[in-house]
Amino acid sequence: MIQENPASWGPGFHGSEHPDTAKLRVRKEYVDAMIALKRENMDRVYAYLNGLIEKAKEEMQHARGSNADHRRAALRQHIDEIGAYLQGQALNVAAPAVYDEKAGAGYAGTYVLEAIPAFFGQVKCVLDQWYDSHLIAVYDEMVSLVNLKRPAAQPVVRAEPVPDA
Repeated sequence: MIQENPASWGPGFHGSEHPDTAKLRVRKEYVDAMIALKRENMDRVYAYLNGLIEKAKEEMQHARGSNADHRRAALRQHIDEIGAYLQGQALNVAAPAVYDEKAGAGYAGTYVLEAIPAFFGQVKCVLDQWYDSHLIAVYDEMVSLVNLKRPAAQPVVRAEPVPDA
């Protein structure tokens, strides 16, 4: 026995997408595009700063040599760029200490090599916290875009009877 389909679809429907399916597909594409846009910049900043830190660590290894004035200057440029980039993202990390004139002409104005690893640790910690907070914000945005978060329930206000005075 062949049962007739109770839904009457128009002649243009066969071979096309169901309207509900199309709505879900468009919504998913919109959410994916919004998440990609929000993550693109923060992923780029995170990767760039981590790359700068790795370059600066490499320069620091070379700057420990006996005659590495140009390496210490390059290290200072890397650290200054890291600091400027962090300030551009509204993150403040104190720069490492600088050698004074007593250290010699080759060291004057450059960062104290022993203070630089602690600086890198602070930068990495602040950068990871910044990245995690942005990921949480992107997640919250995604949850609100797909309507997974229910609106906060309004408190129920009950009228209390007024006692007779």
